[in-house]
Amino acid sequence: MYTGLRILLLLGVGALLYATGARGFLLVVLAFLVSGALSLVWLDRPRAKMSQGFGNAVSRVNDKIDAAAAAEDEPLDQASDTEASEQEADAETESRQQ
Repeated sequence: MYTGLRILLLLGVGALLYATGARGFLLVVLAFLVSGALSLVWLDRPRAKMSQGFGNAVSRVNDKIDAAAAAEDEPLDQASDTEASEQEADAETESRQQ
């Protein structure tokens, strides 16, 4: 939605500048500059909404990555716990033999 509004603003400003006599490269440059400045003020809410949605999407992806990493690490943690308990049992056996 934000991108569509931004394009409409650019076209509207371009049309106004064309009506005032701007042509060619000057028209394009002025249209981008003026519409960019106006979009900072007029399109603040749609831009904030878009960035919030983007941030939520990135957060969900990061949560999935963290969950997958935790699932990968889980067997390693269990294996290291098993190895540690085996080493403790071996140490107890050796201390009893002495």
